[in-house]
Amino acid sequence: MRKPSKRVLIVGSVLATLVTAPALVWVSLSYEPQFYRTMNKLPRAQREAEAKRFVAQSLQLSNNIRNEPVWEAVFSDEEVNAWLAEDLVTQFADQLPPEVHDPRVAFETDRVTLAFRLEQGPVKSVIWVVARPRVPEGNVLELTLEKIRAGVLPVPADDVLDRIAEHVRARGVDVSWKRVDGRPVVLVRYQPDADREDVELETVQISAGQVRLTGKSNRERGIVRAPKLPTRKVLQSRFFRRNTQASGGPDSPARGLHRSAVPTS
Repeated sequence: MRKPSKRVLIVGSVLATLVTAPALVWVSLSYEPQFYRTMNKLPRAQREAEAKRFVAQSLQLSNNIRNEPVWEAVFSDEEVNAWLAEDLVTQFADQLPPEVHDPRVAFETDRVTLAFRLEQGPVKSVIWVVARPRVPEGNVLELTLEKIRAGVLPVPADDVLDRIAEHVRARGVDVSWKRVDGRPVVLVRYQPDADREDVELETVQISAGQVRLTGKSNRERGIVRAPKLPTRKVLQSRFFRRNTQASGGPDSPARGLHRSAVPTS
């Protein structure tokens, strides 16, 4: 039996590569992290319950910030993801870029992983980012990005962060990024309301399955003080001054009547 020539083998290898390469790329891009697949499989009833719990705890946190000098809140990744799946897509869908779908998070010790579906024309992939958060100063959240992947393929930070930062800044969030020791670092600065400059985020702690936020509110700066009422003596002096002005000059009849009405000693 005649063996295939070397040229035939080379041509066959090239053809096989051309056929399988797109499939390999598609598989690489469509890869989903384990936590992303798990979060998307939660029953609808459970997601709704977790989303309601997230909203209730958020309202309690808001109340504590307004009324307590120190505050804290703990959220699980199941609660956050349930809210993202149930409420974000129905009430705040316009806050996401149009090509971004189904965002999810996972909390591990000192790490947070964010993943979302990205659809750009025929290209569809799952982008996931592993970040290490910390609060270097009050109201500043720093995220050191350790991985940025499209499926299993590494993605340059510039391709993702520039567009996301631009979109977020357009919605009033102060966000920027830079490189530190070769790694991209995202800085998110919280800007309190003009009438509540006393609110300050102090720590963000990530553990397995949950995030804990702590901060303080300088209540003295947030209190609206009641006006100080004038004394009775001041009120009386102002009362008679108004009568004097209304009665005219010192020789007017009203002026004389006013004087006669005041007993003399």
